[in-house]
Amino acid sequence: SWLLLLFQSHRGQYLLPISLIGWIWAMVNIIRTKRLDLGIVTFGIVLLGTLVEVYMTHKVSSSSENISLGRVWWIKWWLTIGCILVAANFSLVVIFWDSISKELEKSKSQTWMKVFLSYCIIMMVFWIAAAFKNQVRGENIPATYASLDEALAK
Repeated sequence: SWLLLLFQSHRGQYLLPISLIGWIWAMVNIIRTKRLDLGIVTFGIVLLGTLVEVYMTHKVSSSSENISLGRVWWIKWWLTIGCILVAANFSLVVIFWDSISKELEKSKSQTWMKVFLSYCIIMMVFWIAAAFKNQVRGENIPATYASLDEALAK
């Protein structure tokens, strides 16, 4: 995920495989524990936004006719807000770690708990960075939302 963020963040599509894995993981957690995992919602928001971006980018690049889909600035905001929500979801583990760790220590080793907490912190930072990179992407790269807006307006 970090490599995609560093080298492919000029397009929001890099979030597709990351959000899909997170969404599937949340679904498995729900099935396994019979409890709501907020990841099903937060990763779902990012997943839906990336799918819309992939669709609209493909439609613009493969069409030779006039496309009147309107302005697409909202995709950038949708993905930015989605990334912030995923980061907030991971931050809940950090915020409530005392009570979560008491529950986990009944069935998990100390090593597992340290790895899990570290994972949540690293992913929280990743999703904050993804929100930032998503919001500023295109400001210094030729293939931007502005060019997509121009193509859609033609």
